[in-house]
Amino acid sequence: MSTFPRKKHILLILVSFFFASMSGIFANDSEYYASGNQIIPLQETEISVKKEVLTLKRIKNDKVRITVDYIFHNPNKEKTILMGFEAGSPSGGADRTPRKGEHPYIEKFRVTCNGKAISHKVSIFSLSDLPEKATRPHYTLDDLKKQQPLPVIDNPEDTYFFYAYHFPATFPTGDTQVTHTYDYAISGSVFTHTEIDYLLTPALRWANKQIDDFTLIIDLGKFQHYHITPNFFDDLKSWTSQGRVKCSMENVTNEITEETHKLMTVYQHQGSITFHAKNFVPKGELDMIGFNNQSQNPTLDVAVMELSLAYLPYLEGKSLKNPFSRKVLENLPYARRGFVFQNAELKAFYEKQPWYLPDPDYKDVAITAEEQQWLKELRALKIGSWKKIRFSLAGFPHERYNISRHPKKHFLMTTALTTSSAASLSAQSAGWMSAA
Repeated sequence: MSTFPRKKHILLILVSFFFASMSGIFANDSEYYASGNQIIPLQETEISVKKEVLTLKRIKNDKVRITVDYIFHNPNKEKTILMGFEAGSPSGGADRTPRKGEHPYIEKFRVTCNGKAISHKVSIFSLSDLPEKATRPHYTLDDLKKQQPLPVIDNPEDTYFFYAYHFPATFPTGDTQVTHTYDYAISGSVFTHTEIDYLLTPALRWANKQIDDFTLIIDLGKFQHYHITPNFFDDLKSWTSQGRVKCSMENVTNEITEETHKLMTVYQHQGSITFHAKNFVPKGELDMIGFNNQSQNPTLDVAVMELSLAYLPYLEGKSLKNPFSRKVLENLPYARRGFVFQNAELKAFYEKQPWYLPDPDYKDVAITAEEQQWLKELRALKIGSWKKIRFSLAGFPHERYNISRHPKKHFLMTTALTTSSAASLSAQSAGWMSAA
């Protein structure tokens, strides 16, 4: 959305594990050209992007696989160019140390050209002294050679690395298929369980300055709830869903700034969503975020708490407000699967949940071992008795949400600051929360 200024040089997959965040910076492939002594992104004048299929698929709880499948068209004689993409250093409290000379959270990077594997190189640059508002540096051919192997760094934890994944690609006359894929480690944070931002606009650097046929497929797994900012689309006309998925355009209000922005909301029970467009000229980037609005109130009261499709409520140190809250929560794992309730109270309650999708064909009441353990702990909770618990946001990666640098992220973060989250902040100041 134009409402949120962006850094135009990155594709970001931002994830964190509680108070430690890991951010990677990536972009759609583009050509790199030796201009004088620099490797710079070039506006290609001959080769065009005929087709692109971009797939983001969660393969494990903590990993997502990104696959980019291109068909390029070269109307002239064969030529070889240097292609690549950039990957930024992890941030926050994550370990920034490169692993075997490559990005610490990228695995299994592979490239093929017309089905034949292409070897790639990873060049690493230390950007410790890079000004805060500096643009992406340009690399010379000599620079790329010098950075192999990794130069000695005194303190990797205090150093920002910039990774350049690059490989030669030969384009004969006609169509050429280039595919690359990689796995990236993800997890959750205090306020979000998933963030994926992907730059689409680098496709404009090719000869046709568009993608003739573009497909985006997103499958983040079962029981997912996330938002997509309408940066490259205006409505849901170009989107379709596969499986049990519910999509809508909703006004999301920042409860602190009182700003409201329209976002695409996705409730993905099981399946995927697909965006497809012909003659696609991306005017913005792919921004996805999934909030983690866990209630910090020591008493679980379903009348006021937010139940999520994406996660089960935390139970440690909690108590239940009343028997109805226990009854509702005991049925949450089944409601997430679309169980059709016959009990009038449960039916009325869950039909008010925006993510609930009744499934008349759902008969198997089997749930996961994790959910079984959660139910066991839930049934052990007392009604109306508070336990003494401690809340802390120590180590929270504040830099990610610095409003001057990331106004969009600040909006999304503060949107997650519900009344229950405010209790967490109050608890941080007080140090302890206990029964009166």
